[in-house]
This record gives sequence, structure tokens and C-alpha cells, in this order.
Amino acid sequence: MFDKRWRIGTLLGFPVEINLTFLLLLGVVFIWLGGVAGLVVVGIAFGSVLLHELGHAVVARRLGVNVSGIELHFFGGAAKMIEMPRSANHEIAIAVAGPLVSLVLAGLGLGLGAITGSWLVSIVGWINLTIALFNLIPALPMDGGRILRALLTRRMDFVRATDVSVLVARVVAIGFAVVGLATGMFQLALLAPFLWLMGSAEKQLARNLAHRYAYNGDGYVTRHERRYVIRQRNGRLVIELL
Repeated sequence: MFDKRWRIGTLLGFPVEINLTFLLLLGVVFIWLGGVAGLVVVGIAFGSVLLHELGHAVVARRLGVNVSGIELHFFGGAAKMIEMPRSANHEIAIAVAGPLVSLVLAGLGLGLGAITGSWLVSIVGWINLTIALFNLIPALPMDGGRILRALLTRRMDFVRATDVSVLVARVVAIGFAVVGLATGMFQLALLAPFLWLMGSAEKQLARNLAHRYAYNGDGYVTRHERRYVIRQRNGRLVIELL
């Protein structure tokens, strides 16, 4: 059910899809705020998340990483890369790009809002600041978690780095649940199970990628399967590697 998605268009050559969970998130925001304010915040949040993910996608493409599209979901969204970044530094650059876009928009929104006195422009700033800070939490699948994992790969293999990052994410999830229930911020508590489940998905994805890629100390390289041909020589069958 939660894997349901719809394509809504293309932006700078990237197909854009909306996941059902993103619509649920926007619905929660609308119900929480209600009325015109809810509609305004939902619209700004949609555009802000899209630009955040576009930042990831553009940098990934410039670094030679193929991106199949952008998907907006419960945790904001994702630039869907169909291959690994070529190095830990590339992964960090891609992960940082989204929050950087959001921080620039936050600075512009808050600055112009203060100058013009426009509450609408100020909301743009606050929403983007929230998106940037939330994504910098060091917990997969957020950008902060990807930065943490990339740093860890300098000392351990990719799968182990993912496992450690997921462990940190689950500590954060438990913290969200405790704080949310203790303070009545049920929106925060609602994030906990999703964060936990996404951690499991990240661990499985890391293991799948480990079969396809190897880390050679400088970056990730594709594992090429060894191919061979069977020939007949002097009445004997000989196996030759290609």
C-alpha cells in the first residue's frame, strides 16, 4: 500500500513522483494547521522539498551518478540514484547538496521576510530551515545519516558502516518516541516507527549493493563477473577466462 506512487511531471530532466506517504504527511500538516494557513504551508512545503531533492539530483548528475528520478515520500523525498557514488567524498557532496539548497532558501526567506515584513516570505524561510535541520540529523535515511555513513566508510566497509548508521538512526527513533509521547508531540512520535523500518530497508539495500560494488580504498567500483568460454583443443575441453 505505502509503495503506491504517481508521476506528476519532469523537472530539469528528472521524472518526479509522489509517494502515498508524502500525501499522508501533507494531510497531517493540513489537519494540524487547518484553513488557509494549512494550504499555504502545504504548498510551500511541497515546493521546498522538491527543490531540496533537486539539489541532490543535480549534484549527483554532475558527479557522474545516474539518477532515475525524484520521489517525494514521508521523510521528504529522495533522488533515486541507480548506482553508487564513486567515492565517500562524492557521497558527502551529494548528501550535503539538499540541506545546502534548503539553508540558502531559509536565509533568503528569513532575510527578505524581516526586511519586507511579509509573513508569507518568512514562512518560506522557517519551513526550509526546518527541512535543512531535520535532514541533517545523523540517522539514515536522512542526509545526515548518509554523511555519517560516508565518513565511516573511511574506516570500515560499506555494509558495516550502514549497520552502524542504522543503529544510530534507531537510537534517534527511540528518542523521538520518548520525547513525543512525554511532551504530547505525537507528530514526532509518529516518525519513530517509520525511521526504524527505513533503517531495515537501508541495511538490506546495503547488502544488495555490496554484491554489485566493491570499495577499493579510493572509491566504489563495479564488481564485474568473470566470464569464461569452453573450447576444444587437441581433443580436450579447456576453460578459458575472457
